[in-house]
Amino acid sequence: MAGYDYDLFVIGGGSGGVRAARVAASLGKRAAIAEEYRYGGTCVIRGCVPKKLYVYASQFPEHFADAAGYGWTVPEASFDWPTLVA
Repeated sequence: MAGYDYDLFVIGGGSGGVRAARVAASLGKRAAIAEEYRYGGTCVIRGCVPKKLYVYASQFPEHFADAAGYGWTVPEASFDWPTLVA
């Protein structure tokens, strides 16, 4: 039987690929991931997660206004788009 350097070789370092490699490693297997650019994939880097952060940030003004009705003293809020994007 041929010998291999890895028990699992994952093509693509998106959420699923990283998870597969981590599960294999937690079971004592040798895993490797091939990714062209950055780990995380479209959802984490450019899609789902950044979109969710923007949606959460858009809701804060309403939450600040609601908090005053529950007895919180909320100072004047300000927003900085470059900070959110960074």
